[in-house]
Amino acid sequence: MPFFKTTKDILKTPWEDELFNPNWMDSNTLILPPKKEWDYARELQIEDIEVWEQLYYEGGGLGVYAAWDPYAEFYMITKKYFTIFPDGIETYYGKNAQKMVQKRIKELNIPLETKQFWVEPEDMWMYQ
Repeated sequence: MPFFKTTKDILKTPWEDELFNPNWMDSNTLILPPKKEWDYARELQIEDIEVWEQLYYEGGGLGVYAAWDPYAEFYMITKKYFTIFPDGIETYYGKNAQKMVQKRIKELNIPLETKQFWVEPEDMWMYQ
């Protein structure tokens, strides 16, 4: 089951709550939070993201997140309490962001499983 967090949750209290709606448990099917597509008119910033999908998290603030709302090729790796990153955050945006974040995850020895996913033909420019 996927987990979701707000930007505030990740940056201020990563060890606490996730974004949760109790009605999500009232169904036998997976219910995901609403999202809107990013238009790529300008480069995304962390502050633009309201909801992130948590791909990985371990104590000490180490986490890997993918932008959910707005939905875009934008990833964030956090490491707040032990010094890996000077500012505690790395971001990857746009074309080939997925490849770049996967490479960095491997360098950091983060055990994150990758899966194949469907990409709409009009969005293939981000993965070539």
